[in-house]
Amino acid sequence: MAALLLAALVATEVGQVAPPLEGVPGGFQGQVTLVVFFATWCKPCHRAFPELARIDRELTGRARIVLVEAGEAPDEVRLFLAANPPPPGAIVGTDISGEARHLWGVHSFPSFYLVDRDEIVRRTQHGWGDGSAATFVRLMHQLLGDPPPPAPGRNRRHDPVTSERPAGPPEREVVKGVEILRQP
Repeated sequence: MAALLLAALVATEVGQVAPPLEGVPGGFQGQVTLVVFFATWCKPCHRAFPELARIDRELTGRARIVLVEAGEAPDEVRLFLAANPPPPGAIVGTDISGEARHLWGVHSFPSFYLVDRDEIVRRTQHGWGDGSAATFVRLMHQLLGDPPPPAPGRNRRHDPVTSERPAGPPEREVVKGVEILRQP
């Protein structure tokens, strides 16, 4: 019970300055960083790794991914990384002493911490599921100052000022979940 209470007291929360991580060059200053604590035996970690590579590709290398392994045997970690390649350029480390997990308040795997350029934690997430990658991509784009993507379902092929539409089959547009058919 006392250990659980202690872990709750040191848990890194949204709005706090990110604790230091040994082996991260320059700390977190000036970089949008996704910190991921993982374990080789963790099934959700296996599912998350391919999506981390997609997140990295989506952001075209403008954000950094730091992967911190739970301190398992080096051979196990090498086998895991061979089967689940990290994104190119990701910083990969292992937390043999458990100190980093303690400082960050990691109590389950995988655990994610999104850190902004000012070293402030902007999101924490424990676990990985459907939609996790899309959520991180959206939030990381926001932290990078990218314009928001166009709303899904909007048909932007025609100039809204022109009333003239090309001949052909009716166009389909979905607005707030309602399909609208427009005749040519």
